[in-house]
Amino acid sequence: MALDPQTIENIAGIKVATLVASFIGAAASLSYAKEMTRGQAVAAVFTGTAVAVFAAPLALHYLNLPDVLERGVAFFAGLVAMRAVPALLAIVDRSRSIRLPSLPDKE
Repeated sequence: MALDPQTIENIAGIKVATLVASFIGAAASLSYAKEMTRGQAVAAVFTGTAVAVFAAPLALHYLNLPDVLERGVAFFAGLVAMRAVPALLAIVDRSRSIRLPSLPDKE
């Protein structure tokens, strides 16, 4: 059984090269995140990869960039998206301690 080149090149409609570049970008950004636990780091890498895989084609389309830049855009999107995860975790931790004022009941 011969494999179709389109099947090898795409996994669930995602280009393999874009997926790899996204993962490498997210993993490279992990070296700067020292304050995360192992579970948070794994979740952050997968989140950065997922965001980059879906954001790279959108960036190419809306910025009118050539398709050959997709892997580079995916790398930088993974780098940026992965760094956003610790910031979002910090915001969530801070918001847990915020006490909202209670409003009087209307009668």
